[in-house]
Amino acid sequence: MKNLSQRKPKPKKGQKRSYRSRQEQGTSFQITGADGQPEHIRVRLPKEGEVLGIVTQILGADRIKVRCTDGKTRTVRIPGKHRKRLWIRQNDVVSVMPWYGLQEDTRADLVYRYNRNQANWLEDKGYISLD
Repeated sequence: MKNLSQRKPKPKKGQKRSYRSRQEQGTSFQITGADGQPEHIRVRLPKEGEVLGIVTQILGADRIKVRCTDGKTRTVRIPGKHRKRLWIRQNDVVSVMPWYGLQEDTRADLVYRYNRNQANWLEDKGYISLD
């Protein structure tokens, strides 16, 4: 049984709990914003099993064609949690998870879409080459 004195207190009314352990690990870098002030941006790096790629074609029916960094072109499915919240365009940099074991060379699921500043940072650091 847990000792009650070790429990975290409940947040007060109108406050939220902080979930620092659930935050994604990434790398922070600094850019100059439109107003000339420095801004810090976090970049999500691909985790184990994920592959970076560039969107080459929008197929419809929640599917896209992606040219991956491992040299393969995959048909990528956009999962339901990203379907109406994340808009994908041609030449976007994305992170995908191949279907290992079953059609791993041709099929994958979308994991994350990088914005333009993050994509430029990934190119500068050598993670991906934008053509």
